[in-house]
Amino acid sequence: MVSIKDVAKLANVSISAVSKTLNGYSDVSETTKEKVMKAAQELNYFPNRLAKNLKHKVTKTIALIISNFEQANGKDGVMFQIMTGVYAAAQHYQYEVVIYTRSLSEQQDKSYWQFCKENKIAGVVISGLRTTDPYFDELVNSEFPCMVVDADIVGPHTGSVITDNVGAARKAVEYLIDKGHREIGMINGHNFAAVSVQRLQGYREALEEAGLVYDPKRVIEADFSEQVAYEATEPYLERHPNLTAVFISSDLMAIGFMTRCRELNIRIPEDISIMGFDDIVLSSYTTPKLSTVRQDFTRIGYSAFEEVIKMLENQTPGYHKILSFEIVDRETIMVQ
Repeated sequence: MVSIKDVAKLANVSISAVSKTLNGYSDVSETTKEKVMKAAQELNYFPNRLAKNLKHKVTKTIALIISNFEQANGKDGVMFQIMTGVYAAAQHYQYEVVIYTRSLSEQQDKSYWQFCKENKIAGVVISGLRTTDPYFDELVNSEFPCMVVDADIVGPHTGSVITDNVGAARKAVEYLIDKGHREIGMINGHNFAAVSVQRLQGYREALEEAGLVYDPKRVIEADFSEQVAYEATEPYLERHPNLTAVFISSDLMAIGFMTRCRELNIRIPEDISIMGFDDIVLSSYTTPKLSTVRQDFTRIGYSAFEEVIKMLENQTPGYHKILSFEIVDRETIMVQ
């Protein structure tokens, strides 16, 4: 295990200088600070998380970091529900929670480790992370307690919480198959998201288990965007006129698809059935009301925060937690 002595040796400074630097004392030269921070980061050293935090009274501060915040879409309400769950857990466990937003450019300028250390944060819940983000690899090997929402990451001090996306997508497509549909397409998010990869897997498994042919040409990506899905709808349906149903891996994309179908005089569900994913609030207000897969985003936020507390207080290793789902059939699926 890396110790403060190892950091001092690599930085070629005294143990006292390392201690003062890491604890934010002002009587340390900038040169020494840079050497210590560089050495500590190279060694992935974070001193006695709980003991240090108790000493400096920051034990009770957990951060919710929203990555790629500039791309977040507030219309779906997902982030608000996650925040609600995080806040409920903070109240229950008597911790403070602070919210930070980090853009891709900010991630490149300052590492995850530096950011958390400078802000004296005890642990982190992070949402909106892509596999291409600068933080991604750093998280897996970090000694800093962290839970990632909607990802598939496990490390000694890093875990993740996610809905059973493979099972949910498989069940959603099986539901369409049980209603008599055999020509089923898919509109997915993007392949930089673990959820997209998993939902595609579930879609494919459901088709193959039913003896139906999986055709990758029937799968398109719309970046989890209502507008992108809207623009893609007409050319997609023109290329695949035999489709009777589409599994769309987010409700926002499904709403964009439905809007364009309505403009094209394509009736839902008479001409084409739709199964969404998420069960955002707007899903029950569309015309017709959207059938979808329900995720409990509040529970996701709560569980993520709770697992960070376990890592902090019980010194438990990182854990990949998979949550359940529910199929909600409203008005956009018709029996064939």
